[in-house]
Amino acid sequence: MNHPWFFPHDPPPLIYAEPTTEDTRLACRLLENMQRDPRLRYERICIEVQNRVVVLDGTVSAAELSNEAHALAWRTPGVHDVSNRLRHLDG
Repeated sequence: MNHPWFFPHDPPPLIYAEPTTEDTRLACRLLENMQRDPRLRYERICIEVQNRVVVLDGTVSAAELSNEAHALAWRTPGVHDVSNRLRHLDG
């Protein structure tokens, strides 16, 4: 068995920087867009993507933020459907 030798200036990558599937890329893209939005940045939103269907789950502080997250997910290129399971605290 051969073991590769890595020089100190060129260690092997332990974490791959690029997402490996289209679903993961979509989730990362949507997360980046939500982090750029000052209203959504601090909300407790979980993003899951399966077969290009986005599932939003968690809690937001107001109903309009749930609608905003839903619309942002739909505007993300490559998304085929959105399931919005977000609950809001304002009633």
